[in-house]
Amino acid sequence: MLEVAYRARRPVLLEGPTGIGKSELVRALAEQLGIGTVVLDLSLLEPPDLVGLPVIRDGRTIYAAPEVLPQSGAGILMLEELNRAERYIQQPALQLLSARRLHQYELPPGWVCFAAINPESADYQVTPLDRALRARFLGVNVRADRATWLAWAEVNGVHPGVVALVRAHERAFDDVPPRTWTYAAQVLSVLRPEEIAAGEVLRDALAGYLPPSWVEVLIASRDAWSSRLSFDIRSLLSTYGPGSPAARELAQARERGETDRFDEVVARLAPLLAGPEVAVLASQGRLSLAAFEALCADLPGDHRERLEEALGSNATATSLIDVRPDELLQNYPGSAAERRILAWRADPLRRYRVGLAVTALRAHLEVQARLTDIRRSNAARIALGQILTQLPEPWALRLVETLKKTGITPIRPQ
Repeated sequence: MLEVAYRARRPVLLEGPTGIGKSELVRALAEQLGIGTVVLDLSLLEPPDLVGLPVIRDGRTIYAAPEVLPQSGAGILMLEELNRAERYIQQPALQLLSARRLHQYELPPGWVCFAAINPESADYQVTPLDRALRARFLGVNVRADRATWLAWAEVNGVHPGVVALVRAHERAFDDVPPRTWTYAAQVLSVLRPEEIAAGEVLRDALAGYLPPSWVEVLIASRDAWSSRLSFDIRSLLSTYGPGSPAARELAQARERGETDRFDEVVARLAPLLAGPEVAVLASQGRLSLAAFEALCADLPGDHRERLEEALGSNATATSLIDVRPDELLQNYPGSAAERRILAWRADPLRRYRVGLAVTALRAHLEVQARLTDIRRSNAARIALGQILTQLPEPWALRLVETLKKTGITPIRPQ
């Protein structure tokens, strides 16, 4: 939507709580489009910073545009804190947003203005924008998406302690915005080992950003922050394979009997595979089933099972396989979908794919709008009966649980 607004050169109002990443979203778009960005915090500006200073030319008063305003090229001029700025800044900013000009200054053709505002609620001291004014802009509500932030955090080197905490707590963004977690992670990244070990230093360093309850949660997990692995744990999901550096390191650990290395791989990877960011990683080409299966082949059985359970049960990961619920419910016996299920079941390293298929099927069956048709369809009930006979026991039991919950009676083969 933001890219469309840029192409149309239409102003945008991004509305969301402070620290949610509105400006970062614009910077990411500009980087993607290969254009520039200029970010101005209106709450910190005085009128000359935006309007410019008056000068006399040919007996007339004109305004010399501030150097910060773009003069050429292409990009996005981002005006932050629009509804928290003083009126004497807000008025010229709105003129620049809606008319693309301010006195003698005119925004270059390749540029467009976006603005960020905070919600008009009791949590913020803002100057409301009336409906007629809002109608001039494309309004975009920005919210914190944990999966997207986690995927971003993994790529941008956010401290693993913070990443692990946000991954483990669905409500991490309820009272602490993403930007504040990032600030806390930056503090953690520069603390020395002895400072982390000293609880008081660590607590004082974090207390300026986080509520006491989150500080204690973070401190309680500090033993898990240190790593004996030389590779990035995230890279295992995209680059692992025979002969890769990580594969060689794990092989050496196995030869030396260092089982704690495998424990750490699983302890750090399982929450990621079970978490909501898996679909984001897959869409970005940073999760390969081939790499995952190569890793599982090199892990001890109990470690492999834990990772396969984590991924196989993740509803956000079901798009990774090429079998869809509709295929399983329509003429399943003898179909290509059945052949895939049987092949996956026979391959210990691909059996988790059966789990993904079952996870997708269970979610499909629980959609209320489909239930009546499925209950009445003998073809679907025959398919379900056939599938149940082919599933490994743990996945069969989960499917049976869903069938009982939804009142669907499978027709088992004679």
